[in-house]
Formats: sequence, C-alpha cells, structure tokens
Amino acid sequence: MLGGVIRARRHLLGKTLVEVATAGGLSHSFLSQLERGHARPSMRSLFLIAQALETTQQALLAAAAPDLSPTNGSGDPNIRLDRGGGSSIPVQTGSARLISHVEGGADVTEFLDLPTEFEDAFSHTRYELVYVVSGHIEIELTPPGSDTPEIHTLGPLESIGYPGATAHRHRRVGEARCVFLVVHSGPDVLESPPVPAPAPPHDH
Repeated sequence: MLGGVIRARRHLLGKTLVEVATAGGLSHSFLSQLERGHARPSMRSLFLIAQALETTQQALLAAAAPDLSPTNGSGDPNIRLDRGGGSSIPVQTGSARLISHVEGGADVTEFLDLPTEFEDAFSHTRYELVYVVSGHIEIELTPPGSDTPEIHTLGPLESIGYPGATAHRHRRVGEARCVFLVVHSGPDVLESPPVPAPAPPHDH
C-alpha cells in the first residue's frame, strides 16, 4: 500500500521516478522497487521521499493505512477506538504504525525497533515528542545554530520533546525489542493537497 501511495502522489504531481529520486537523494532503482512493494524504506528515506512529493511522512502513512478512518463501531466519525489492529508499515528495521492522524492536529506514530546504528540526521518543521514504551533508545539532537550534538538515552516510560527544526536521529540500544511513540504537533510549512490512496488493483 505504501508503494502505491507514493506512486499515486508522484503521478498527481506529474513527476517522474527520476525527478523524485534525484530530489530525495535516492537511487532511481530503489524508488522503483519501493513503489512496486519490493523494498522497504527507512524512516529517513520516507522523509526524503515525502519532501520530494511536497507532503509529510505521516500523510503518506495515513493514506497507506485505510483502516485508520475514525470510527467507534456505531458510525460516529468523531470517535476512534484502536485495539492495536491497525496497519503496520514495514521499514528497514522493524515497523511503523500511524495510530492517530488528525488533519491540522497531532500525529502519533508507533515504532517497533530501530537500527542499532545511527542513520543520517534530519529535521522538519513540527514539534516532536518521543515516548519510550519498552526497551532503550538513544536520540542525538543538534539544535539550530549549533555544531555540537547532544546524546540522550531513554528507557521505559521516559520521554523527550524538541522543536522540529532540531536535527535529530534515533537508534536502538542493545538487542532487546524497543517500542516507542513519536508525536508530531503544530503547523507544518508544507501546505499540500491530500495524498490520494492508490487505486485498487484490477485485471487487464
């Protein structure tokens, strides 16, 4: 589903594979495999793809998880009950699941596991809160205008928040499974049309 969402968004913007891959600093072959469901993105590569497609990671994840639609079983669109059965998006290590997506509001993403080595840092415009449910992670933060990163180690029930403009990256500490939530809130500079869901497959 995620690959189909990326392809649909790219077509909506009239961009080629090469244009999006180049803008994101990714290989054309990787993006092609991702769109066909033959590759898994890291959260950083998904972030770069989202930027190239003038949207956000959360919007792409939301469009790839149609069961995220609000419902409480009685048809009330204002109430949503999540019993943990939502779509998980496989990433290069573990998975990511968008468990709450509110247009113009906060997004909550659940991560299961991380690489044990830092990937490249990235930043965005929204405030970010990280809350660890289980396991241990390290977060490297480099505030705007600073060349000196800060390392913070978080264990179960610990959290940290920072402005989106802060360059940041995460890694898992140890081999034990880690589960943590990332909450993005506040406005985003990007004002873009909704990300379309991919068309259902059909026989030719």
